[in-house]
Amino acid sequence: MRRWLWRAPEVALAACLAPLAVRVLFRDRVPSLAPLTYATPLCVLAALAALGWALAWRLERRALGRVAGALALVLGLWTVAANVSLHPLAQPGRYRGLLWNIEAGKRGWERVAEQVRAEDPDVAAFIDVGHKPGIRSPALKRALPDSEIYDWNDALAIAVRGRIVHSFYYPLGTASHAGVARVELADGRRLTVVIVHPRSAPTESRAGVFKALADVLEPLRSEPLLVVGDFNTPSDSVYFDPIRREFHSAFETAGMGYAASWPMPVPLLAIDQVWSTDSVPIRSCHLSGSLASDHRLVAFSFD
Repeated sequence: MRRWLWRAPEVALAACLAPLAVRVLFRDRVPSLAPLTYATPLCVLAALAALGWALAWRLERRALGRVAGALALVLGLWTVAANVSLHPLAQPGRYRGLLWNIEAGKRGWERVAEQVRAEDPDVAAFIDVGHKPGIRSPALKRALPDSEIYDWNDALAIAVRGRIVHSFYYPLGTASHAGVARVELADGRRLTVVIVHPRSAPTESRAGVFKALADVLEPLRSEPLLVVGDFNTPSDSVYFDPIRREFHSAFETAGMGYAASWPMPVPLLAIDQVWSTDSVPIRSCHLSGSLASDHRLVAFSFD
């Protein structure tokens, strides 16, 4: 038992360094290694390094403790830099937006409706609505009495204060979805909203889904465009690199607070995201949690 305890700091550091090496060298580019990256976000790696430091210090292994402590500090700073934004709000956007995976309302539709009503969105995108098209929760309809609501299936729905001009559905692969809505806001402004929800399958490559999404976005790039969704893929994934070349992340450009959105009550992964083109500047973005879902709600404002 004593021998095992003596090696415990090395075990903690090995558990940190192996996935860290995969993250640095490959990120989630290699499907067989991607689950390791998804399961060990930076905050988990920092915690493992801190555990190694605490164990080494407890066993009076000072040299190893200093190495582990330095690694924990570096990973902690990296975690903050990658997941925390503190953009001051100069002026809120003219329109309010909302993105939320509502977990099929299984924790109570009244709870969902209460938080949606508090945000008072002009455009709301819902993921995992959990009901057949056209059969909506009365509580949700009461929360958005001035909005037109449309759902493509049990995964995607949109609510607009104004009207939905056209809507299209695109499969992105097995149980992976994209809904496109051309909408007219209450003041007559036009906007195109793309709602995305790949299935949660960490052992599968995301390459096919993101290639299909790129094909959906290609003819829409000249339009005022919002791309929102529960991507079931962390924001630091290699598959977001092409999107970053033409779109702006709402949280990275105008966010305030902590980016991770899942799982509640201890969110570790930033999988719920909002992206926009230059013609739809995001003015603010923040996430808030509640007991209504295992995902945090993403609230943003835009012009």
